[in-house]
Amino acid sequence: MNIWIIDHYSSEPKYGGYSRQYYFAKEFSKRNYNVLVVASSFSHFTHSYISTEECFFTEINKNAHYAYLKTPEYYNNAGLKRILNTFSFVLSVRRHYKEMIKKYGVPDIVVGCSVHHFTWLVSYYIAKRYKARFLVETRDLWPQSQIDEGMSVYHPMVIILKILQKWAFDRADKIISSLSKADKYICGVLGYPKEKMVLIPQPLDCIEYEKNQNRYNELPQEIIKFIGKSFLCVFAGYYIDYEGVNEMLGAAKIIKDNDLPIKFVFVGSGPEEEKMRKYVDDNKLNNVFIGKRIKKELIPALLKRADICLAQMAIRNNPTSFEYGISKNKISEYMYSDSCIIYGSYQKNQVINSSGAGYVIEPFNETAFAKKIKLVFNMDEKERKKFGINGKKYIIENETVEKLVDKYEKLFY
Repeated sequence: MNIWIIDHYSSEPKYGGYSRQYYFAKEFSKRNYNVLVVASSFSHFTHSYISTEECFFTEINKNAHYAYLKTPEYYNNAGLKRILNTFSFVLSVRRHYKEMIKKYGVPDIVVGCSVHHFTWLVSYYIAKRYKARFLVETRDLWPQSQIDEGMSVYHPMVIILKILQKWAFDRADKIISSLSKADKYICGVLGYPKEKMVLIPQPLDCIEYEKNQNRYNELPQEIIKFIGKSFLCVFAGYYIDYEGVNEMLGAAKIIKDNDLPIKFVFVGSGPEEEKMRKYVDDNKLNNVFIGKRIKKELIPALLKRADICLAQMAIRNNPTSFEYGISKNKISEYMYSDSCIIYGSYQKNQVINSSGAGYVIEPFNETAFAKKIKLVFNMDEKERKKFGINGKKYIIENETVEKLVDKYEKLFY
């Protein structure tokens, strides 16, 4: 059976994109499926090309491959050029799909993956043409997310996305979502039957993750030197307001003012980076290191060294934001890291606290971050290690790539 997964922002981990489809492709290939992941060759995350060829093929193994299609470059994730890149990807899939069929065969399953809805159009076109089963995956509930951020329900983009969403969901054989509570929206709000959708969260390849945990010495030497033997808090991700990075820095200042020997390492990129660096300089925070993105494969080694992993997902002054859950590889990786997680969210019922992997606190609250950091710092080591044990146990029981593919595989028939 041939499976095509069309996902604009996917890539192999070494290229720094979304790795969800890569892990699924590897596991499907072990079960004798032939998998092709179709993605853009211009990385949304590094703003650089994986390849400048019009259609560039790579091999994960003999049964799993990537097709990277060239799309125009852009350097502002909210700009017009990104929109043009989106349409270009759809047109590029349409232009090259016969070349992919010639190389890898006709698809029996076509999975069209958002973030953006236009991928669903071309995925359905290919599925219909070859009488393949059509699955829709949604990792973000656009346009509800834009409405949550303050966009009018009458905005042309919201109207277009709603039309595309209904069009795709109506035609899908199954709807997949990686959001933990997406069924409340898709079934409860939109009215689709529960048997039409399935929740498949972000997968974790535990074997690969554990191998990468042993690569600490490959981290940038400036990070290793900064950390030393200190008690450590780590943030890895996007430097943007809704991820709470500024409040985490505020917590670092409180910690420094209290003369606690705790260091903070931030690795990532995003629009808040300049503001973050200025805050660190203005407040002479010698307990904070703000770094650029590091290789995806090295993140597990940094997280394993951490005593606390910091995260937040919340839109400022919007208590209903992310009420249908989040879709972040980061949270699964945090939970498997052996560390305690401190997570800012308006939604208090989270797997982080229900599993015993850490604490959920009020978002955008530097005092709350600092208070929990001090609480964990003052615990004895045995008590602190329980967080990591609980988090890893949850992932093993619920979110390994093997368990999720068991679930995914049922959608093919």
